[in-house]
Amino acid sequence: MSSIKSRVAYLSGLIDGLEIEKGSKEGKIIREIVDILEDIGEEFEDIQESQREIQEYVDALDEDLSLMEDEIYDEDDDDDFDEEDIENFINLKCPNCDETLYIDTAIIHSKDKILCPNCRKNIDIDVDCNCDCCE
Repeated sequence: MSSIKSRVAYLSGLIDGLEIEKGSKEGKIIREIVDILEDIGEEFEDIQESQREIQEYVDALDEDLSLMEDEIYDEDDDDDFDEEDIENFINLKCPNCDETLYIDTAIIHSKDKILCPNCRKNIDIDVDCNCDCCE
């Protein structure tokens, strides 16, 4: 599709070909309309150029942010996972929000209440269990 500026230039040429007297009322109106269309075409091209520059900037920011997310939230970090570490945690269901929490057994033995990180309400801890971790 040709640009708006080239289409307005073509329209201006057509109007010139009609040989409308520029001093007449109709000629003045048509000439003013063409001038306005030329201004709109120039503004439109300026806006398109600005939009292209902004899009390039946004794409660069998105790429930078993606690299930072990969560094911060690297999900391939399972290499440090040790099966024995899981034995030091028990799962506890929050009675307020029903979210399952995994809590270090050392915390269970040192406190009688913990704060749920999801709903921010206190959970009473009952250490009278029959598992090996609480002995």
